Amino acid sequence: MRQVHHVGRCFIMAAMMAGGTASATTLGIEGTAFTVDDKPAFLVGMSYYGGLGAPESFIEADFDDLTLRGFNWVRVWATWGAHDRNVSAVDSQGAAREPFLGKLKWLIEQADKRGIIVDVTLSRGNGAVSQESARLTSQAGHLRAVETLARALKPHRNLYIDVGNERNIRDPRFVSHEQIKALRDRIKDIDPERLVTASYAGDMSREEAEEYLLRSRVDFLSPHRPRNAKSPWETAEKTGQFFSWMREIGRAVPVHYQEPFRRDFSKWQPRAVDFLVDARQAREAGAAGWCLHNGSPRRDYQGARRSFDLRKEQGRLFGQLDGDEHYVADHVGRLVRARTKTWLALMDGRWHINGRVTYPDAKAEGLLMNVRMVNSVFEDRNDQTRPDGFDSDRNTDAFVAQIPDYVAHGMRAFTIFLQGGMPGYEGAINSAFTPGGELRESYMNRVQRVIEAADAAGAAVILGCYYQRQDQILPDADAVRTGVANAAHWILENRLGNVLLEIANEYPHKGFDHDILKTPDGIAELIRLAKATAPGLLVSASGIGNGKCDKEVAEAADFILIHFNGVPVEQIPSRVEALGGYEKAIVCNEDQKVEEVAARAAEASVAAECSWGLMLEKINQNVAFEFNGHKDDPVVYATLKGLTTPSER
Repeated sequence: MRQVHHVGRCFIMAAMMAGGTASATTLGIEGTAFTVDDKPAFLVGMSYYGGLGAPESFIEADFDDLTLRGFNWVRVWATWGAHDRNVSAVDSQGAAREPFLGKLKWLIEQADKRGIIVDVTLSRGNGAVSQESARLTSQAGHLRAVETLARALKPHRNLYIDVGNERNIRDPRFVSHEQIKALRDRIKDIDPERLVTASYAGDMSREEAEEYLLRSRVDFLSPHRPRNAKSPWETAEKTGQFFSWMREIGRAVPVHYQEPFRRDFSKWQPRAVDFLVDARQAREAGAAGWCLHNGSPRRDYQGARRSFDLRKEQGRLFGQLDGDEHYVADHVGRLVRARTKTWLALMDGRWHINGRVTYPDAKAEGLLMNVRMVNSVFEDRNDQTRPDGFDSDRNTDAFVAQIPDYVAHGMRAFTIFLQGGMPGYEGAINSAFTPGGELRESYMNRVQRVIEAADAAGAAVILGCYYQRQDQILPDADAVRTGVANAAHWILENRLGNVLLEIANEYPHKGFDHDILKTPDGIAELIRLAKATAPGLLVSASGIGNGKCDKEVAEAADFILIHFNGVPVEQIPSRVEALGGYEKAIVCNEDQKVEEVAARAAEASVAAECSWGLMLEKINQNVAFEFNGHKDDPVVYATLKGLTTPSER
């Protein structure tokens, strides 16, 4: 039997450590995409403007945090003098300025070790650069500056140079296209392979794009799109417009969003979801890179200075980011690269699909209504117990065919398990895991089909690892850990943005053999392992059917998973209220009630702001596994449709 994704204990240890070991990282261009080491790469970056003023320990720690989260690019200014401190690598006449030019080379080396690309930006100055000595005051000085940098940085291949930040603005920043061309040519004379750009403030016109492409001859476009509430939802359209113009003009280059909107800047205060939408739109439309921009507060905002001031007294960048920025940093690397069209996010306790809150203007707004379909990927490798004529693939096909109908009646997530669920008889051998914790390809192929069908329907999958009666397949706790790491890595490697991970079904259940799967501390450890293996992946584990969750698990999990099987309808509100102190989204993903009682349970759960999950044990979970869409239980599905349909609230 072919196996996939052997992770092993070395991988587990590595997943818990930050940092990378890449060396000689090389940036290139192929068509309209960047390449890193000759492979197409989407650059996910973060502003690090005042990096030359940061202590070396700050830079190393920040770069490790970036690498761990899937970032591969930073923007550092070579002319930076914000907050009354000049940390520029060149002086106002373009000559080398130590120790900061040496610091820039060291920073680039640290980035190189981690596979990070560095944007080295120059500017003739603006309001953010308060030190006059940090401004390039003439074209002659500007030319000398690019020559200084081109020669000093020539050995390093993991960078490009932005010769003029927002060069179109008619203030000291302004640099004409003739001057841009001269700056570009000076760099290319010294280092012909160095990539060069010059950024533009605002939405560029076709005429301006043509000037960049044919007159300045930059290697790629770097537009800084407007900073307003419409901007994130317009990025795909604007990106497509660039490519349409390029086809007409006759030269196609990458489009790189190196400085989008940021927090604490304008009247519009973007939230985490806005950044995620902007990044996804950029990637989906074919852009080459995107940045989590950050900086000092303007207007009446009171936030930290962030990348604009990284001196010791201000703290390193990851210590200055606010809650929304931290959420984006934790999740954008995975979500922007996800190949699924459906992507799931959890912000402020509310679920979002593709950047929009679930069920807008419905009673269930912000919730994740779900149904338990754990045996849609079932198999039984025990010849003594397998039902006559049972075919695992046909079983999966039958479920997949009904996914659109389930979604049409309010479901936005399906729970499936790598060890299935109780099929109505004992003795089945049903596990995607081998004894060593590897994943079996034939099983994962069925899982993949369900995930892809859910994706096509705009829904998510709660993918569970371990089920009681099946963990005995793995001999010890180390094998269990390996299995968790493999499952998380499989989600990450397959770039699945619509998948949540559930470590174990009803972890206190006596049907588990291994202590690590039936104790709160053990489950909390496995949750942390999964999160370390796949940063940004949302992970939890479900309790037994009493609607409760242990403190250790609730604190480790991204959201709280509970079962309502044994909870009377009238007690659902109090069970939800008891978990409210954790300030996390609460999801029931198993309630075995049926018909009118199930309908009332769904209503009570929604009223308590808890997502609700249906389990039709005799229909969907027990042999012979029937999947009939909303006809599985017309009463409860009618109620679910009503709860998830926009209405007067």
